[in-house]
Amino acid sequence: MYRGAGRAQVAWDSALLYDMIYTQPVVYELGVLRMPVLLIIGDKDTTAIGKDLASPQIRATLDNYPALGKAAAAQIPHAKLVEFPELGHAPQIQAPERFHKALLEGLQAPSTYQ
Repeated sequence: MYRGAGRAQVAWDSALLYDMIYTQPVVYELGVLRMPVLLIIGDKDTTAIGKDLASPQIRATLDNYPALGKAAAAQIPHAKLVEFPELGHAPQIQAPERFHKALLEGLQAPSTYQ
């Protein structure tokens, strides 16, 4: 992906993504979502863009995905949170069968979301 023929497009898309993450935090808009949302997370994820720049007090709160996932789901009116306690940033790669099962089940029952 980073070395193939499409590498320039991948680099551009990555730049756009990181710009959005830094300049357009969506956490303040979660409550306006009206569609069913299936939120799938790995609780062992330690990804937190910019955590190396944060103070130690803030850094300690940035990668607590069990708490962050629950807080995000609580803000979204029709959300279903699926957690993988033993997985990290990419459950779709770490346990694809389990991820796909959760995804397909979630897509089949969006009307049951809180």
